Amino acid sequence: MKKIFLVFSITISTFNFSQKKASKFSVDYNKNIETYFLAEILSAEHRRNNKDFELYKIKECSTYQPIVKKALDQYGYLKNSPIAVATAELNDIIMEKYGLGNDALMQSLVYHKEFPSNDWLNVYHFEFSRLNETQNKEVTDLIKNYLDKLSKFYIQEKIETFFNENKNFYQGAVYEYNKQIPVGFTDAMEQFYGEKFNRYVVLISPMMMWPISDGEGRGIGANLVLRSGAKNIYEIASPFVKVEKEGQFGYDNQFQARFLSVHEFGHSFVNKEVNKRSANLQNFKNLFEKSNLKETMIKTGGYGDYETCVSEHLVRLGEIETAKIQKDFERAKRLEEYHLKNNFIFLPQLEDKIKEYDTNRVQYKSFGDFVPQLLEVFENSNIDFINSELEKVKK
Repeated sequence: MKKIFLVFSITISTFNFSQKKASKFSVDYNKNIETYFLAEILSAEHRRNNKDFELYKIKECSTYQPIVKKALDQYGYLKNSPIAVATAELNDIIMEKYGLGNDALMQSLVYHKEFPSNDWLNVYHFEFSRLNETQNKEVTDLIKNYLDKLSKFYIQEKIETFFNENKNFYQGAVYEYNKQIPVGFTDAMEQFYGEKFNRYVVLISPMMMWPISDGEGRGIGANLVLRSGAKNIYEIASPFVKVEKEGQFGYDNQFQARFLSVHEFGHSFVNKEVNKRSANLQNFKNLFEKSNLKETMIKTGGYGDYETCVSEHLVRLGEIETAKIQKDFERAKRLEEYHLKNNFIFLPQLEDKIKEYDTNRVQYKSFGDFVPQLLEVFENSNIDFINSELEKVKK
């Protein structure tokens, strides 16, 4: 899962871990995102890439995601409509030409005012560090043209009616997710990273299909820079609990909800710091390719490049440290075990290294200031260590 940024210095004593007082965290849903995932459901038959998986998702998820089932019943006749074809074509093009998945579309959907509006909250440009300026502009144009079609689809097919009819379910899902989240966790994250954002928003997405196994779902990160310059960051969350009876909404799993929220918000703190220091990881780039790590990371979560592998490790380090700041040592221990089981083999070394950061915040006022030291853990590794640690995980 893929998968998504102000500096201040402050001591622990100045923090009041009160989510209500800070009023920076919220849970909601977004009609643009839900309408996109509806169009994605309709597009499956037209896909050139991943068609079998898309069809499998529909068959599987419609059995325990009520919103998916209702969408199929109500709009299934539109599977050969222009928006179905356009959605398939967009996903195929950005995958074939630019190596992107549907997570690349999420930011545009929060930048756009909610349908039926045709306006934008701010000027939107797609940016991805591994694409050049021309490619980023090409993707921007593709996405903006598509959103114009999606907005017209919303109006023509009266999708607003669907949300009105299912308002109680969406509100129930918002409440169910919200009650899983620890009080003040955004303050704890800001303390650890030494940065802060304007808003932290979970957008539940009962329309997003992701086969549920072992209580796991999919989270996608996105951000929105407002015209004022303030930045909101988002986690878009698929259901991770199978809905089997009335009163369930797909989000009643405390560990998974907390993991996904802290994880996806963490990418907004971490990714930019890793991306701008890729030159510091040239040895690890070689180790990643020549050891068993690349193959393992792809199987773990589709993490097929060395920068993503590093970012995913550091985000998980942030999850553990955030739990410790909140004195939730049980959650911290569970996260350590969970991530080590999933092949994040550098975590013990990173946890040892981060102690220097924790005890020297005068010198290291933000996480970004300390990232070069954390990158040494990866850069100074070797193939024998990597392969040996991966073998230990298997046992």
